[in-house]
Amino acid sequence: MVIYNPVDDDSLEIEKPKRQIVGWSIRVEWDNGEVEDIADVPDDAAAIIDEYLTEIEQEQQTLPYQHCGE
Repeated sequence: MVIYNPVDDDSLEIEKPKRQIVGWSIRVEWDNGEVEDIADVPDDAAAIIDEYLTEIEQEQQTLPYQHCGE
């Protein structure tokens, strides 16, 4: 008798949870040890960062599913 194990079934696809970045800031650490989040970024700089983060989101959707540490 063969016992069916869905983990061994390559025809099944595990759906990866969709994640979307909903906000960001720049975290700086000053030489006195103080940490500050800067959220007010000029539009031209923000556009470049937004584009980069969009690429990260797209890469996350194409990577193999990892349920641990994600």
